[in-house]
Amino acid sequence: MAEAIESVLAQSHPPIECLVIDDGSTDGTRDAVAAFGDAVRYVHQPQRGVSSARNRGTEMAHGGLVAFLDHDDIWLADKLARQIEAIQAGRATMAVCAIEMIDGSGAPLRTRRLAAGSDLVSGMVLFDGTEIVSCSSTGLVRRRELLAMGGFDPELAMSADWDLLLRVLLEGGLEYVDEPLVLYRVHDSNMSRHVSAMERDMNHAFAKAFANPKLPMALLRRRGLAYSRLYRMLSGSYRDNDQHLQALRTLAVALRYQPGLALELLHRPPRWRHAG
Repeated sequence: MAEAIESVLAQSHPPIECLVIDDGSTDGTRDAVAAFGDAVRYVHQPQRGVSSARNRGTEMAHGGLVAFLDHDDIWLADKLARQIEAIQAGRATMAVCAIEMIDGSGAPLRTRRLAAGSDLVSGMVLFDGTEIVSCSSTGLVRRRELLAMGGFDPELAMSADWDLLLRVLLEGGLEYVDEPLVLYRVHDSNMSRHVSAMERDMNHAFAKAFANPKLPMALLRRRGLAYSRLYRMLSGSYRDNDQHLQALRTLAVALRYQPGLALELLHRPPRWRHAG
């Protein structure tokens, strides 16, 4: 937490304010924030989830632009300056940037970049391998437009940023700074809970996406393919976590949506790992 706050306060373009929304934590967050004195505004709320916390911060903010940072991620010094420059050059609702993925100890893993120039909406909905970046710690967004869009969906946790990024692409527009300006910490704990939560979240997010009147008709016609690829991705995630029954269940759903997938699997069957 302290490292994240320090990275905000050390920005080359100083923020108007730094708010910490404590979503019902019991880990000493209040004491960690208190060490920064008046430089940080601390707000506690009963535990309502990450989307609710981000939305409350958005509502309380005074600036025209808001940015978010998860407690264990870090902004590099020029993050805000580079994104403010990008978003003010046009009329996009949000600006994001590349990220440097790090492990729990801070060691670099790889750089993740947005597939600039590609059809991001199609890539996100069809899970065609198009690389995207999370907007949870990278996003800089126009506050009024975010509020008008309803903010982050409080029904979502793991997929809240996927849902918001898709809505921004459909309804507002996106700028991208192709520099890794965020250190994004990757954790692998509680993976079984995470995959099941991702399945629940993505079903909700997909239902919203296909109900959005701004989703292109070409994608509406490929709904079956989209759901098939979603469930194939979920099957692979369950498989990699050695949850074989769940992997088979979600693979069966993928086949129900797209029976032709069976022919592809005959030529390239999934690899099953054995626990232990």
